[in-house]
Amino acid sequence: MEGSSLVEQFENENHPNSWIVTFADMMTLILVFFILLYTLSDYDDKAFRAKIAKVNVLDGEGKQISVIDYAARQGRDPEPLKAVEDMLGLNPSPEVINTPRPKIFTEIESMVNSTDLSESVSLQAMGDQINLQIDGRYLFDSGKADLKDSAKIIFNTLTQLFRENPDYRIAIRGHTDDLDIETVQFPSNWELSAIRATTVLRYFIQQGLDPERMTATGYADFLPLVPNDSPQNRARNRRVEFVLQKEKEN
Repeated sequence: MEGSSLVEQFENENHPNSWIVTFADMMTLILVFFILLYTLSDYDDKAFRAKIAKVNVLDGEGKQISVIDYAARQGRDPEPLKAVEDMLGLNPSPEVINTPRPKIFTEIESMVNSTDLSESVSLQAMGDQINLQIDGRYLFDSGKADLKDSAKIIFNTLTQLFRENPDYRIAIRGHTDDLDIETVQFPSNWELSAIRATTVLRYFIQQGLDPERMTATGYADFLPLVPNDSPQNRARNRRVEFVLQKEKEN
C-alpha cells in the first residue's frame, strides 16, 4: 500500500484499524450535536425576532415586506425558538402538583386543628397510607400503661373517624424513651411499649371497632423520632403511633 495516504489505508476494509474512521466520524457528529444543543440552549427571543424582522420577502403585489409582517398577514405568528431544556422536558413545571389527600386525613387534620393537640401530634400522608403520632404525655403517665382521661377524649373522636372509614386497617405502635424501666409489671421498655399499644387497641375494641382491622406492636426505644438528649425530646419519643393503610380492592 505504498504511496497511499494514511486515511486511504484506514478506509480500506481489509485494514485491521479501519474502524477508527467510523469511530472518528461518530465522535465528530456527537461533538457537533452537543455544540448545537449548547448554542440553542441560550438565546434571546427579542434578539431573535429583531433579526428575523430584518429579513424581507416579496408579497403578492411584488413589494418587499418583513417576513414577520408577511406571516401576520397570512394569519400566522412565527413561533420563537424554545430552549433545549423545554423541548426535552427537562425544565420543571412551575405549577405545583397537589396530590389529593384521603378524606380521613382531612378529617383527622381538622380534629387536630380544633384542639390544643397541634403541637403534640404529627400527621403525614403517603399515598393510601396515613401516619398519626400522638405525644405520650396526653395518653399515659410516666412508666404506666393506664389511659389518661385526655387520651380517652382523643380516642373517642378517632373511633368515630375509624368507624366511618372501614376500608382502612389500623396498626397501633407503642414507643418509649431510652430511660430503662425494671418493675414487676414492666421488666423492660419492650413490655411497657407493647402493653401500651394493646391497651389502646383494647379501648378501640370496647368502642365497637372490628378487632380484625387492628394490630398492636411495641417497639420500646428502638425507633426514636429525635435524640433522647433532653426531657422535651424524650417526651416526643414516648408516643403512640397509628399507621392507617387502605385495603386494596379485589
